Amino acid sequence: MSANIAPSLRSALERLRNGGSLNGLLLGWRRQVIVNALPFEPYRAEKLLLSISDMRDHFRSGGDRLPNVFWFGFETCYALVIYRGECVLVILHTRAEEADFLRRTGETFLEDSQLLIDGLLNPPRA
Repeated sequence: MSANIAPSLRSALERLRNGGSLNGLLLGWRRQVIVNALPFEPYRAEKLLLSISDMRDHFRSGGDRLPNVFWFGFETCYALVIYRGECVLVILHTRAEEADFLRRTGETFLEDSQLLIDGLLNPPRA
C-alpha cells in the first residue's frame, strides 16, 4: 500500500521530511504501515509500529490515560511518536532541541492530512 499513496500526501510528507534534522518517517494506521520512509527494512518498520502500538495499549489498560505523544532518546537518534485518532506518525531525528518544533509540525501534518489519509484508506469506487 505504501507505494500507492496520493501525490498530495506524498508532497506533504516530503515537506515534513525536509523540516529539521530528520532521519526518517513512518506513517501508520492502527497496526498497518501506510508509508515507510525509515532507513530500515520493511519488516523492521512493521515491528516498530507493532511495538509502539503495544506500548500505547499498555497505557490504555491502566485506566483513562491515553497519551498521544511519546519521545525517546537513544545514543545518536531520537524517536518522536505522534498519534491522532487511529493514525500514527513516527519521526526519527538527530537534534533534541528540535523535538517541540517537530511535535507541532507532526501534529499539524496529521491534522491537515486526515482527508488525504482517509482517501488512501477508502478509495472512491468507480
